Amino acid sequence: MHPGVKPEPLPDLGRRESAAVDRSLRAPPIELSGGGATSAGCTDAERACAYVIAKVRASSGRLFDQGARVPPLASSSHSPVIRFIAERRMHRISNAVVRALLAWADGFPVELLTAVPPPATILALQAEGRRCVSLLPDGTETRPHADVLAFAVHDLCHLDKFIDAEHHRGQVGFFACLHRAVGGRAWTAFERNFDAKFTDDWQHVAADMNGSAVFLFAALKMKLKMAARRRVAAERGGSPDQGGQLTPSEAHAYGDFLQDLLNLLTLHGEIADAARGTSARRDDPLAARTLLRHFEHIGGEVLGGLTTSIAPSSRNVARRRSR
Repeated sequence: MHPGVKPEPLPDLGRRESAAVDRSLRAPPIELSGGGATSAGCTDAERACAYVIAKVRASSGRLFDQGARVPPLASSSHSPVIRFIAERRMHRISNAVVRALLAWADGFPVELLTAVPPPATILALQAEGRRCVSLLPDGTETRPHADVLAFAVHDLCHLDKFIDAEHHRGQVGFFACLHRAVGGRAWTAFERNFDAKFTDDWQHVAADMNGSAVFLFAALKMKLKMAARRRVAAERGGSPDQGGQLTPSEAHAYGDFLQDLLNLLTLHGEIADAARGTSARRDDPLAARTLLRHFEHIGGEVLGGLTTSIAPSSRNVARRRSR
């Protein structure tokens, strides 16, 4: 049984679903399982569904079951606990969480964890086309999230963004480039140019942001720009400006550091020019498309080596598009 999870009966679910939840919660705790069946006969996806069901029921009481989902979301699974997720609405559980659980159940590669992983672990998984979800014991420190359910929901929402068919391949390419860069000695030397906040910032992009690869790269550039601003201010013994355009000295420093970053990410020639022109303002769509094609190409090479289907149900993707 998971620490902190009581195998209490769940009569609201019906006999088959209740038994499936109890069986999933009694499965022995694991650290990494790779999405296969546990020794108790439950898949990791079933355990995740059971965990969410039990936590929502405990926190929401009579509001737990919000009625039938019309129409139900698509899933190839016949597991009662997964069918419950696909066919019933739960209190304060978004469609994004449900889509993520169903994609996991249908074969998307997810690592089930029972602890909070470091950013390096998440980056490494995303660079391979996978992600993790942490099902934490009650009482675990989860700040800034309210509790262990909120932490799991947060992970599942990120999983939903990661598997979005429109952006998945580009994200994998971006994370693969970043993972390759940060694993070398040159990155350690690059990082020494900045304060500890820059480390926190790039790790936030690497482990706690998902979406378009262009958006992710623009966010990384912005983190570097602010780090360069703080570096120049520190050299002058002052405080950095809080906003506005970079000063000439800040812009010069940033330009040098950006070139270093592009080299570390192995972005050269036309791709490097596109990377320089790409920003969160979306003012150079041609540059953004060029950069996106590059990341998608790299992501395609990575994903070409996966044997597990990475595409969530087309029916559920269509639901995402219509939100």
